[in-house]
Amino acid sequence: MKPTIQLTIVILAIFILTACSEAGKVKESEANTNLLTGLVVGQQQGKSSVMDSLAEIRGYWKGGFCSGGSCSSFTSNVSIVQDPSGFGIWASGSSYLRIIAVDTANRTFIYQYLPNDTYSPSKYTKVIWTAPTTTGCENSATKCFYYCTVYPNFATLKEAENVNLSSYSSADPTRTGCGGFGWSKALFVSSNPTNW
Repeated sequence: MKPTIQLTIVILAIFILTACSEAGKVKESEANTNLLTGLVVGQQQGKSSVMDSLAEIRGYWKGGFCSGGSCSSFTSNVSIVQDPSGFGIWASGSSYLRIIAVDTANRTFIYQYLPNDTYSPSKYTKVIWTAPTTTGCENSATKCFYYCTVYPNFATLKEAENVNLSSYSSADPTRTGCGGFGWSKALFVSSNPTNW
C-alpha cells in the first residue's frame, strides 16, 4: 500500500474514534443539574408512594400483644405517620423509625433504625400487617389490625426484602404465626396521630 493511502486510513480511523468517544457525552454542569433534578423528583415520589401505600393503617393506634387466643395490654403508642420532611415513620413506644420500603400486595413494610440506636444501629426490620377490620376490636375501637415484626433485624435492605416469610401466617394471629408467637394488635385511636 502506498504511504498516502496508509496515512489517509490512519487519519480516518483517528477521526472516527475521536467522534465516537465524544458521542453521548454531557457537559458536567448539565449532568449535575440532571442529577439534582432526579434526586429531588425521586425523593418526592418516594415520600408520597410510601405514605400512599400505608393509607389503610396510617394514623395513631394503641398496640397490644396476643397470646393464648386473646389480645391485651394495649398500652403502647403506635403511629404510622408522615414526618415534616415527608417521609413515612413507624413510631412505636419511644422508637421513631423511617419507613424505607412498602409492599402493599404482601402487606409488608421495612423500617430502618437510626445509626445511634443502642441495640440495632442502622439495621432494617420488616413488619407484616393484616387488613384492618371493624369487627373483633377490643376496647370499643372502631377498627384494628394485626402486625408482626420479623426478627432478626437485618444488616442490609436486600436481606430484609428477601427474608423468607413462609413460616409467618396470620391464620390464627391471637395464638401463633409470628415467629412462634401470637401477633401484635393495633386498635385505632385517631387519623391524626401527632402534631409535629
